Amino acid sequence: MGNKAVANRYAVALFQLAQEKDLLKQIGDELQLVKTVFEQTESLNNVLEHPKVLEEQKVKLIKESFADAVSAYVLNTLLIMVKQKKGSLIIPFINKYQELAYEAEGMAVAKVYTVKPLSEEDKQLVSQTFAKKVGVKTLYIENIIEPKIIGGMRIRIGDRIYDGSIKRQLDRLQRQLVAGNR
Repeated sequence: MGNKAVANRYAVALFQLAQEKDLLKQIGDELQLVKTVFEQTESLNNVLEHPKVLEEQKVKLIKESFADAVSAYVLNTLLIMVKQKKGSLIIPFINKYQELAYEAEGMAVAKVYTVKPLSEEDKQLVSQTFAKKVGVKTLYIENIIEPKIIGGMRIRIGDRIYDGSIKRQLDRLQRQLVAGNR
């Protein structure tokens, strides 16, 4: 079983528990906190993945880091993952949980790649336009600055990609020119 499938299994299990306990938003918020800590503390991931660090030390680190900030559901899930040597899958697990929670509430996240930051009006316009296309009530915009696209924008919503970037247009033109020379 691939790592993504394993992370998804943890996410589905916690998602089902959260739905049953009517705690989707609370657990989602707690997981976002955990994700932020992991993203901002690279050494945390390194410690969890290091083979010479004892399991007890890893468990103690997780407890000390999150016991006061998250519910027992989230803490126990993190501890289970660490004990089963799946600490490196915590971020993919959180991403999948968030995806499931959004889907259950008719929401989605769009990763919008642009050369320069979008204004709030632009974000709102993209959100309204693409929410209808993908059939969700609310579409959250995560603006990612990507100079490689040269101009325009590329939007990723789940597995769907809408690419209106200058780079894609140039690549297409290049393929047409190469094909025309044969």
